Amino acid sequence: HAIAGIDEIVRIRLLYCYPSYFSDELIDAIASIDKVCKYIDIPLQHIADPVLKRMQRPPKDHTVKLLAKIRDRVPGVVLRTTFITGFPGETEQDHQELVSFCKEWGFQRAGVFCYSEEEGTPAAEMAGLFVPQERSDRQRDQLTALIQEGQRRFAEQQVGRTIEVLIDRPGEGGFGSVG
Repeated sequence: HAIAGIDEIVRIRLLYCYPSYFSDELIDAIASIDKVCKYIDIPLQHIADPVLKRMQRPPKDHTVKLLAKIRDRVPGVVLRTTFITGFPGETEQDHQELVSFCKEWGFQRAGVFCYSEEEGTPAAEMAGLFVPQERSDRQRDQLTALIQEGQRRFAEQQVGRTIEVLIDRPGEGGFGSVG
């Protein structure tokens, strides 16, 4: 609320909002403050409880309730997220649960990445649970195609609408933009 009170600030965009730190107060602020973009970047990473537990993230029930609350209280919200395929111990059943979840929620924007070992992290100690790279790549490609279809449908819904945009800076080589 204090940031929104500064006249020189035109837009407030929330990026990388961890699901475990979302509060009702934050959701209400997003809904009620005009300067806050109704675009939330919330890195979910996965939805299957066994994978979430190994990632040390909140369980599926927490995530589903949070997303429902956001969609219910912030009309027209656009949700962007990231998912990881091939996290140590992920089963084909876990992946299919993630696919079903993405179909159900229809994220307007998402990035899908294969797990990559990072030295010194708890996951790096799960060597016995590593998923074959070819399976992780296949799962990433499957989920990416599903997300892209949802993005296409979302873009088609915007045809004919007038929307306000804010361009931060020109994109690489003068083509495109960042905003």
